[in-house]
Amino acid sequence: MNIKKLGSIVAAATAVSLLAGGLSATAANAATPAPQFYLMDGGDGSRLPDGKVMAWDEQVIASPGPEFADIDTPFLGQSNDATSVGYFITTPGTENTLSSWTATADGGFTPGTQDILQPNLSLSGFIGGNWASIKANGGDYSLGFAWVKNNGLTIANTGVKFVSIHVNPGGTWTFANQAPAAAEVAPVVTTTSLNALTKDSAFSQTVVATGTAPITWAVTAGSLPAGLSLDAATGAITGTPTAAGAYSFTLTATNGAGSDDQAFSGTVAGTAPVEPTGSDANKVTIPAPVEGATTVTVPAGVANANKTLQAWAWSEPTNLGQVTTDANGDATVDVSSLPSGTTHTIALTQPGDSTFAVLAWGTVTLAGKAPATDDVDLTAAVTASDLWSLNAEKTQVDFGAVARDQSTTKALGKVTVVDDRNVLKGWDLGASWTAFSNASGDEIPTSALTLAPKAYTGYTLIDGVTLGTGTKIAQSSAVSTLPTGALFDADLTFKAPKDAKVGEYHSTLTVTLTSK
Repeated sequence: MNIKKLGSIVAAATAVSLLAGGLSATAANAATPAPQFYLMDGGDGSRLPDGKVMAWDEQVIASPGPEFADIDTPFLGQSNDATSVGYFITTPGTENTLSSWTATADGGFTPGTQDILQPNLSLSGFIGGNWASIKANGGDYSLGFAWVKNNGLTIANTGVKFVSIHVNPGGTWTFANQAPAAAEVAPVVTTTSLNALTKDSAFSQTVVATGTAPITWAVTAGSLPAGLSLDAATGAITGTPTAAGAYSFTLTATNGAGSDDQAFSGTVAGTAPVEPTGSDANKVTIPAPVEGATTVTVPAGVANANKTLQAWAWSEPTNLGQVTTDANGDATVDVSSLPSGTTHTIALTQPGDSTFAVLAWGTVTLAGKAPATDDVDLTAAVTASDLWSLNAEKTQVDFGAVARDQSTTKALGKVTVVDDRNVLKGWDLGASWTAFSNASGDEIPTSALTLAPKAYTGYTLIDGVTLGTGTKIAQSSAVSTLPTGALFDADLTFKAPKDAKVGEYHSTLTVTLTSK
């Protein structure tokens, strides 16, 4: 092994200030698994670790491979036209143009060859060109070496090799990641079964696989239980099962290295047994209860003697609680929660049995007692305030200055109608106004004013009271406004005619409440 001694280089100590993210997006070889060469420690020959912040005068050599043993392997000259070696620091994209290199240094061949062994790429060794600007100002650069010809004027056929670096102002620098990428590992699904599923109960489980991320998931055979869905990115199975019964499906986990299948099967448990009907097994005769009885006796048979069982009732599934059979297998079931006057199905199952196998069932009609009646005389006297009134709160509306052929809108203000008469007949609330006139006797016709009824701010119209149109502000059917009254307003819009004479005009608006 022959590690070149790079010599001592004196440089001022510099504060380290890394940019967020390390290298900029212009770094040509950033994130490349196999760079054109590897940067090695000039002292011990080891590969420089990714993320290391380098000092300007730190010793660096280039190696064709990432391992310690690779530094004794030269970079082979591929043609015989090269006459010398040039080292360079240059802006990305100018690597093949010698005249554009920012900083340079001379290198050499292995004697008798055109091969380059352990090129010294220590930044402090670049003494040609504008190296001082690079150190002072920093930036994104390519660091490399080239086979050159024509007295160092052009690139030889073997070409150039370079990696991307980022120099911080002051001279510290970083380089593109160069650790060899780990080989992708195909997925292996490690989840082999789903957790317990129950109809109408929320479910969530994430299936898991080993292997290199990202791993995608898909149902490749069968189907998920109804109501569940699969997140293809995470493997999460979520939802609420909508039906009880068996399920069977296959999940496939896939990444860039391969895929793996896993079959899943099981049963979605029900929340209650299915109502037995007709000739279903284990049907028994339940004795008719007396009128008003709150219990019935279900003869489950001696096979079910002295057992604790779960009682159910239909038409809607109803959990009647647990019951205990006697020595004959008879169970007394509390049916007080069931409506009387109708026929019910009563069934017994084993507690904890997710299949809800029915051990005994039958139908029974619960006869309620005849209803008892009695009469109560109800009396109420309805009174009224017998009020009938109208009040317009404003006494004047000033439209201000209005240019010819222009309009302005003002609110009429609150108008209160009270109709709490003893005999309700309904009413109409209307408005009328005179022509506008000035002191000189000039007139503007009534058509210059229009009215748009509305409910007063904060008031909600009661049933039977509606807004009108045109000159009718509102109307009512035979309903009471109560003494608080019904509250109205209106937008008054005045438009000055094109031929109106200049002056102050007046009109009188009259609000009228008329009983129907």
